[in-house]
Amino acid sequence: MIESARPPVACKAVLPDTAAPVPRDIFLSAMRQAASPVCVVTTRSGGQRMALTISSFLSVSADPPLISVCINRNSRMCAAMTDNGVFGVHILSADQSHVADCFAGRPQSGQAYDFSCVEWLPQGDGHEPAMSGGAMSAECSIVSATDAGTHRLFIAAVRNLTTNDKRPLLCWNRLYGFPAHAADN
Repeated sequence: MIESARPPVACKAVLPDTAAPVPRDIFLSAMRQAASPVCVVTTRSGGQRMALTISSFLSVSADPPLISVCINRNSRMCAAMTDNGVFGVHILSADQSHVADCFAGRPQSGQAYDFSCVEWLPQGDGHEPAMSGGAMSAECSIVSATDAGTHRLFIAAVRNLTTNDKRPLLCWNRLYGFPAHAADN
């Protein structure tokens, strides 16, 4: 079981409890306007490797190095991450949309969730492998998990990290893209 290192901080609600929630379709449409890095999370369950494409990844802290990911609470991935306590998160590079599609269950070719769609680099016994060709791979240990609506928010300590000088794959409004190079000033 994962426990938080500190008790949750109480926050004062700004809106009264009677405020009507934003309709789901309007909320989803608005959230698609935020460009997000496309990532694959990996873990193990019963000796089997698992992977899932996500777009809910962010840096939490540099000291100590912490990241967060959100996973649907009803998914096998959520249960496996909760039980395992360790996972990998891999930011895909701009040329890896096929990897995103594979681990989202809709491969451009081949089988869904097939680990052979990309090369994996071993990191030693007991460690999550790093993804070859991605912008970043991190091995993480979960330090807290909080249920929030349909998802579980995992905060994790980064234990191992590899980076490449590649532009990340982004998702915006259900489309893949990548950042343009900054203009010279």
